[in-house]
This record gives sequence, structure tokens and C-alpha cells, in this order.
Amino acid sequence: MKPAFLIAAASCALLFSGAAAADPVIKDYFQFKKPKHISIEGDISTDTNGKTPAVTGTGPFVLGFEGISQYDGASFGRNFIPPDTMGAVGLTQYVSTLNGGVAVFDKYTGATQSLISDNSFWSNAGALATNGDPRVMYNADAQRWIVTAFSQDVANIQVAISDTDDATGAWKSVIFSGFAGGVADYPTLALDKNAVYIGTNNFTSSFQGTTLNVIPIDSLFGAGAPTVNNLKQFVTPFPGIFEDRGFAQQGVNSSSVSSTGKVIAASLFDFDSLAFTVNDLSSTDATGSSLGAVQFLGEAAFTSPGAARQPSAAIAANRRVIDALDERISSSVYEANGLIYMVHTVNSGLDGQDETRIRYIVMDADTFAIVDEGDIGEAGYDYYQGSIAVNALGEVVIGYNRSGLDPTTGKISFLASMYHTDAMGKLVQYGDEIFLKESLTDDYHNGSIFGQNAAGRQRWGDYSQVSLDPSDIHSFYLIGQFAREYNLPEFGHPGGTGGSRWGTWIVNLTFAQDAVVPEPGTWVMMIAGFGLVGFAMRRQRASAQTA
Repeated sequence: MKPAFLIAAASCALLFSGAAAADPVIKDYFQFKKPKHISIEGDISTDTNGKTPAVTGTGPFVLGFEGISQYDGASFGRNFIPPDTMGAVGLTQYVSTLNGGVAVFDKYTGATQSLISDNSFWSNAGALATNGDPRVMYNADAQRWIVTAFSQDVANIQVAISDTDDATGAWKSVIFSGFAGGVADYPTLALDKNAVYIGTNNFTSSFQGTTLNVIPIDSLFGAGAPTVNNLKQFVTPFPGIFEDRGFAQQGVNSSSVSSTGKVIAASLFDFDSLAFTVNDLSSTDATGSSLGAVQFLGEAAFTSPGAARQPSAAIAANRRVIDALDERISSSVYEANGLIYMVHTVNSGLDGQDETRIRYIVMDADTFAIVDEGDIGEAGYDYYQGSIAVNALGEVVIGYNRSGLDPTTGKISFLASMYHTDAMGKLVQYGDEIFLKESLTDDYHNGSIFGQNAAGRQRWGDYSQVSLDPSDIHSFYLIGQFAREYNLPEFGHPGGTGGSRWGTWIVNLTFAQDAVVPEPGTWVMMIAGFGLVGFAMRRQRASAQTA
């Protein structure tokens, strides 16, 4: 039976197990859809500063360059918050899909090859205008790209597939119904040898359950235009029978040859994550597939993360307003060598701090038993919006944001940690935590202009991403959000109206090909022109628990 954690009475959640007789109570923050896009009327952009030049480094740091920014989106009339930070690497290119824009970069130099609005991208692919929530992946087997997003109607999901590995070339698309009459919200994306998995949280005025869309991979990546032929939709209604199939169902990316797919999600009712299988799959047909039983992971104690901190020297009210989201699994999950790797954001019960942490979990791919578990974090800082990828050698990269109240080191920043997987499935840190990019303001807020108190929900993310370089097994690409300068004349924007602006930063990290693990502290990253120094990380290791 799943272990129950003792939670303070202030918690809104009622602990529940499959054996309980009473109807469980869903976590209140999962029950209602949060506002999605935020924009300020008349907040025009005049980005005369341009993007930060690309930087190169030594050791594991190869390249860093600026991706799409809110200045870009606003120039298209697509001025949205948050960006839904997302990108993937291919053979020669890096593709970023955000709320407002789609860009293609040379992955070796960071040079922009294409930058268009998100609506233009979908129109070119033969689809309708989009309402956001985009995700992108590169299918290394097919050497083609896949992009998903809301359609014009948020009840529908549209999928675009590139004709070739050149993302600046032709694309084709298909649209299908995700949740008729409502919102098929927060669509996730994963793929394995058999299928593409798109999970949605379904809303009307409140949470109505989830849908796991399982599309045969041959239907999308076949010779002709993509289709959803032989799609299987697994709907778990709420309240329904109160079955806990989780929130934000995330398929597991895998290159293993198997007729079974895997899905990880945050529990609707408990402070835990869960997993289940999709059985009897083939690359041509998902209609005969079925779901396996739910397995709760039995994580170490946590509660949902609170708002993240930032220095905000001038306005004390803005020092703890950044939305660190919640414990949902917001980025990709990977399987390699019989293990599944995931991260999510928690308020850990292990360190006695009311701060957010990135929790990583390594589990057995067959039993879902936890093999390793730990929290990335340091007292005085919040860590959030994490993402992970692992290659066939068990090399792991985790990217995340960090911020705190310290006026010198507390600005919202983008960082990464690297690991090897040892013979027991434990993560062993490879070098120091790497400082990748610092925000250009100590007070990021939206819904109000510069110098004012934050107004409304202070959106950040909603995700970041780490992806595997298909042309170099040791190479990883990361994308994360940082805060640009405010849109004001004194910050280089004539006619600027004072709104905040987000930016995105893309980084290439690589492991040494001799696979020797350096001890932390043997090298320090210096990024030219910024003087950003790698910070040593203190990580609290959680005790592993199995379900």
C-alpha cells in the first residue's frame, strides 16, 4: 500500500489511497484553470538594444545564446506572458516554440535562421491560428520535427510535422479534438518507438479530468501528411469514479523497443507522483491498447511550492511574488538503460526551509520503484522550473531557475547541474553547478508597469527543457527563461511604455568524451563579457522510498 505522509493541518489536500472509502478531495490549485496569457493594453515594444551576443566557454560549457524574447513576440502583436519556454535540438539546428513566436537557430553558432510569429508558423503548416501552449521535439529516428499547441479553439490540439530535418523547410499539420466544449489545457508531449503521447488537463469552469492521447508514430511520421489514424484517447473523468491518473500526464521518452509505453504524473489528491503503463502498442495502431494499474512512487515528504523570491530592492511588496507553478511534471521524462528519470518542483519536507526545490527521481522502468531521489537547492534561494534529459550512457543534465532575496546573487537566474548515473542507479554530480544566465532586473513582475507593485499572478515558465543532441551523444541543449530589461526609454527603448519583458537563453553543455568524473570544485565556469561565475551547489540527498 502507498505510504501516507503526515501533512500539516493547513494543507488543503485530504490524504487518500486507493483503499479509502470516502471520496477524495482534489488539490485546490488543480481544481480551477489558472489564467493563461497576460498582456498589458498599449504596451508596445521598441527593442533597440537587440539580443545579447552569443558566448562561448570552456569545460562543459560550449555555447550560450539568446532565444526568442517578449520583445520579439510583441513586435508580431503577440505580447504574451508567460513564454511557455520550449525548444529542442536537431542535427544542425535548434528550434524554439514559444507563446508568440517560432525561431530556428544554427545550433553551432546561435545565428538566427528564421523568426516568425506562432500564427505564421501554423498558417504555413496548413493549420489554424494558435492559442499557445506549444511544445517541440526532434524525432531522431525519422530525422524530422514535431510541434504541438492549442488550435484556434482551445478544445482542439494541432500537430505539425516537418517534411525533413530542416526546420526552415515545409511542414504539414493535423488537428484533432482534445476536449470538446472545454479547454484541453497544458498539452504535454513525448514519443517512443510506437507512439506520440499528448496529455491534457480538461477544464470547463472547473477541472473535468484528463485525456491521454496516444497517436501511432507511423500516423504522424509516415510518408504522407500527418494523421491521427488509429488514435486512442484515454479519458479519466472527474469527479467520475475518483480514479487518480494524475495531473499533467507526461509520457516517457524512450528509444527502447517495446509494446509498452509509460506515463508519469502528479497525484490529484496526494503529495506524491504516480506512474502507469500503456500496453499492447504498435507503431501503426493504438486502438487496442489499454492502461495498466497506477503505481504511486512514495516520494519523500513535500508540499506544493509557494511563490519564489527575488531581491526587488526598491519595492518590498514584490520580493515574493514569482509563480513557481506547482508539483506537476512540467518537462520531459526520459527512460534509459532500464531507468526512468524525472524532475519536478516541490517545497521539500527534508530541509526545514519554506523554499522551493528541484526534486529529481530515478526509478526502475519496470516496477516504478524509486532507485534514487534528491533535492537540488540551497538555503536562501528558491529553485524552480526544472527540466532533465539523460543519454544512453547515463549522463544527465538538469536545468532550472534560481532566485532569492540576496541583492548580489538573488536575481532570477538560469543554472544547470550535470551528473553521471552509477552502477546502482544513483546520480553522481559531475563538477560544479553551472551559472548560465542572470536576469537584467532584480524586480520582475507583470500586470503592472515598472516601479509599481506587482498585480495579479506573476507567471514564470511554464516550463523549461533539456534535449539530447542527435549528432553527439555527450552533448545536451538547454533552454530557460530570464528577465530582460523593462520596456522604457531609460533602458534603451524609446517610446517604451514600462512593461516587463522576458527573454530565453539557450545553452550547449557537453560531457568530456573520456567520461572521467571531475570532483566538484576542479573547474569554474567563466562566461566572457558577463563575469558570471559558477556557484558551488549544496544538494540535500533524500532517502529513497519505494512504493
